[in-house]
Amino acid sequence: MNINMNLYKIWYQVACITIKTFLIIMFFFINACTNNSAIQRMPSDLKWQTAEEFFNKGRFHKAIPYYQQLVLERNSIFVADAQFKLGECYFYRGKRDDLVDAIFEYQEFLRLFSDHRLAANAQFRLGECYAKLSLSADYTQEDTNRAIEYFSRFIERFPLDDRIDEANDYISKMQSKLIEKIYLTGYIYFKTRDYPSAELYLNEIIMLGNKNDFEKMAIYYIALIHIDRQEKEAAHVAMEQLKNNFPDSREVLKAENRYKRMNSRFFRMLYSL
Repeated sequence: MNINMNLYKIWYQVACITIKTFLIIMFFFINACTNNSAIQRMPSDLKWQTAEEFFNKGRFHKAIPYYQQLVLERNSIFVADAQFKLGECYFYRGKRDDLVDAIFEYQEFLRLFSDHRLAANAQFRLGECYAKLSLSADYTQEDTNRAIEYFSRFIERFPLDDRIDEANDYISKMQSKLIEKIYLTGYIYFKTRDYPSAELYLNEIIMLGNKNDFEKMAIYYIALIHIDRQEKEAAHVAMEQLKNNFPDSREVLKAENRYKRMNSRFFRMLYSL
């Protein structure tokens, strides 16, 4: 009997929670429908004014429904600006999901209004969105590549825009991240002693000739690979390249010590024969 009563209490509590949750959802749904219905009945200029007031106060979630309704009014004088402002609302909210929504709105704006006075802004924003979505070099770099693509398109389409230098700076930062990704891939292969794969990626860094830390470490690990395989001539070439390009780096001394140990082992082996 007690067991049945306990089961009944549990069932009753679950039912109450379910009903409360349903009622809350229905309340917000009905409230949203009522609000949308009220916005629909407003004149276009009042919708725009209200949306702009919310936007300028940073209350982007409040502005979005008004811009959305204006976008649906294809004959309205506000439709293009509202479409762009929708993207701006999501962009300034700034979370990853919001940035994805912003990308859609900006792309839609460029699809419908490619010659609009705000087209350059939308194109630049697309690059910014993907730059913000770009993950660290430890992860895949699809968003990084897309950022470079959109900023490059911005420079091509709007060569006289005041933000050309800023777009180039973004591209430079994104390219640096791609280079870091190549280096990290080579380093991982080095640590797992997959030397052929490591050489492939590390040599790609060296061929860029950027004279930066990535190149320094790439040459260093190439030298270590040759030392570990007891390839004296190739190791010597890598050592000289490291010494010439980065003479004051501690990697030169570390590689030289490894090289000397390799030579001592090599001569001991010859002597034992």
